[in-house]
Amino acid sequence: MNTMTRLLVTAALALASVSTAHATARIDTAAFSIVNQWGDSPDVLLSNGNGVTRIGLTSAADSLDAFTSRYQEGNFYAGLFEVTVHAGYRVTGFSFSGTFAGVLDVAPNPNGTPGNGFAFNSGNIEFSAGSRPHGVFYGEHTQRVDMLDGALPFTMSSGQLSLTTDFNLSLQGLILVSAYPTVTSQYPSGIDSFASLRVVNPVFTIYTMAVPEPETYGMLLAGIAVIGLVRRRRRPA
Repeated sequence: MNTMTRLLVTAALALASVSTAHATARIDTAAFSIVNQWGDSPDVLLSNGNGVTRIGLTSAADSLDAFTSRYQEGNFYAGLFEVTVHAGYRVTGFSFSGTFAGVLDVAPNPNGTPGNGFAFNSGNIEFSAGSRPHGVFYGEHTQRVDMLDGALPFTMSSGQLSLTTDFNLSLQGLILVSAYPTVTSQYPSGIDSFASLRVVNPVFTIYTMAVPEPETYGMLLAGIAVIGLVRRRRRPA
């Protein structure tokens, strides 16, 4: 576990000790159920069809957002999602996506020349998954930005999987911003600069497919056998 992960876990545990009463956010589909054990607000089922389920992470969007016009601000997020795979289905992959959106605005001097202020932002997100109760099969993939003035989309994807047992998704993030004023003889208290950073539209996408029942396999094999028999009979002597 690296330093960033330890920091985020410690902060999440500290927050939990202050407020132990919150409603877990649960989403049910035919293929799986997902519960955010650390969610402060319900996540949203955006779409579900053709084996693709998209879940908007409301709590992550609320938390991964910070701005300041003077000095420092920051925020963190920690989510633990328990995924229960339903009988007759398998999870074939998953991803976490979103967009970092940042603003850096150093206040200019009154005459329009560059000021001596400063604006800074930094964001880090870690995404991992593991079987319950222990085990890691998608470990601590990281997306980081520094000094972002604009938008940067990102996606962290597991690739092809075949999971019929329950597993956890872990998502942790930290946002830091700071802004220092431009100080002049005319404005000794300074002219405010501005810095912000947030994660826009954080989304889990989970891919699933139905697992054929044993009798379905039997019918398929029988059909293949019949086709093979017909082809042999049609083969010229």
